[in-house]
Amino acid sequence: MITSSAPTRICDLGGWTDTWFARYGVVCSLPVWPGVDVTVRAVDAIPGVHVRLPNVSRAWHWTGALAATASPDPLVAACLEERPVPAGAWQLEVQSQVPPGASMGTSASVCVAVLAALDRVRGVSLDRASLARRAHAIETERLQQQCGIQDQWAAAAGGPMRLTMPAYPEAKETRLALSQATCRALTSQLVVLLLGRGHQSSAVHAEVVAALRDAGADDPRLQALRRCAGDGAKALVDGDLVRYGEVLVRNTAAQATLHPSLISGEARRVIAIAAAHDALGWKVNGAGGDGGSLAVLAASPESRSQLIADVRSRCPSTTSLDVTLARHGVVVHEAAH
Repeated sequence: MITSSAPTRICDLGGWTDTWFARYGVVCSLPVWPGVDVTVRAVDAIPGVHVRLPNVSRAWHWTGALAATASPDPLVAACLEERPVPAGAWQLEVQSQVPPGASMGTSASVCVAVLAALDRVRGVSLDRASLARRAHAIETERLQQQCGIQDQWAAAAGGPMRLTMPAYPEAKETRLALSQATCRALTSQLVVLLLGRGHQSSAVHAEVVAALRDAGADDPRLQALRRCAGDGAKALVDGDLVRYGEVLVRNTAAQATLHPSLISGEARRVIAIAAAHDALGWKVNGAGGDGGSLAVLAASPESRSQLIADVRSRCPSTTSLDVTLARHGVVVHEAAH
């Protein structure tokens, strides 16, 4: 029996600059737990892979004859195309405490965790850089989806990082040396607020992509996002969470310059509550738009608790998710079963 776990990510400063249309970019994100857990085991059943996703109450059967795009879960099927299991019957189970559409890079975490488990089944050693690149290629090439490079690197490599993209899709990862005090403060003061419903890519994103593609790589809006990533990374290394919170706020405002709808009405209501509680900062996770989630850095653990209670009272559809920093990326274990 093989198990693998990959973190998700929040606070993706510089997001949108890690894309093909930005051409080059810088991102500073925080990989976090909970993430995605995958189990692969041999079973006594008809040949093929019995795929189970308990979180969404879905189960289906994969064979090589089933095209990924025709399957109930194209991402999982594409991973099985990329790294087929040996002959026989297998069960592949994917679970996560992070709900679908949370804008926390969950699809990349699924892809990395599934590939890592399938690699171990085949006896392939763990290679985090290779996993990140292969997972990104699955989403962009096999499935033809719009996708930056940061989420796959966060899931595969883990740890607070500054990811530089000199030219799409190349990546240079720099680990951020955070003090123990900074790590403890982030864990006790950060909260993820899930904004009522799962995020769905929309026509708004298509408009943003078209506008940025035509504007060029050095568009001032992209440059502002790149600066946020660099400034945020420096603030974290310096242990200055007040300055880091200010950068989170600045990045969210920069997202709004791409399209005002990237900061939804619900996100703005929650931001107003966070500001009233003197939060140090907030960041709409991922690309933005309807649904998704908001990361808030409270001023203290006590004000974090008060903020969560106030949000629950005033925005009943918004729920909170506790997160802890992921010091490492995907991990794989093997056990007799």
